[in-house]
Amino acid sequence: MEASEDLRPFAIITGASRGLGAEYARALAARGYDLLLVSRDKPRMDRLASDLAGRYPVTVDMEAADLAQPEAAHRLYAAARQRRGALDLLVNNAGFGLVGEFVDMPMARIQEMLRLHVDTIVESIRLFLPGMIERRSGGIINVSSIAGLFPLPCMAEYAATKAFLISLSEALAEEVRPFGVHIQACCPGSTETDFHTTAGVRPSNPLGLQTPAKVVAVSLAALGRGPTVVTIGWRGRVLALLSRVVPRAWLARAAARRMRTSKGSD
Repeated sequence: MEASEDLRPFAIITGASRGLGAEYARALAARGYDLLLVSRDKPRMDRLASDLAGRYPVTVDMEAADLAQPEAAHRLYAAARQRRGALDLLVNNAGFGLVGEFVDMPMARIQEMLRLHVDTIVESIRLFLPGMIERRSGGIINVSSIAGLFPLPCMAEYAATKAFLISLSEALAEEVRPFGVHIQACCPGSTETDFHTTAGVRPSNPLGLQTPAKVVAVSLAALGRGPTVVTIGWRGRVLALLSRVVPRAWLARAAARRMRTSKGSD
């Protein structure tokens, strides 16, 4: 007999139509979560929702939304409340990269990134977190990046927003720890998604690429049991160690050389 919606956990995944977002959706549906998928790409989201609903006894709803727009978090909160009264897991995954010298970046794209990576995520957490605290259960995964541990010339604003998410997650995790709510900053390195193509950089990495399935498996396994800042595999551990022991000025110069040689798209 199929469990009722009220008995199944409920998760929201932003940027859910592809890459890590789609992989979180697959993994959570397999774990019995009802889902609200959020993305601008409705055709891809339709296909994913149909596939998940056909494979698993869960409810998969969709919300086509541009989370880089003002008030997007409030519209997302209203959409979630229309479907379920309580949220068990919020996966803040939506994001994009910009590659190039900061002064060459269009102001509109910088503002869009700040709204998507900072404003909408902060506002969404502020809207959903009180209910989790009241129920003394729930989780939030902020998909950051290993780039957030480094100064990263030619992706300066991207790395800075991801560093913000790491710091925010660490602080909030401690605030909500007494209430049984778990907050994570997931920090993947180079991953096999279309992120690099969108950002305009060749996906070359001497440490190799990670698969979305591996990133999501490590993230979900660590939620509530592992550290707040989650890196992926030995590559993540190596890079996290470098970020702590190598002088940041040297890291910035080394990163600038590498980013300038990899700039451009395939």
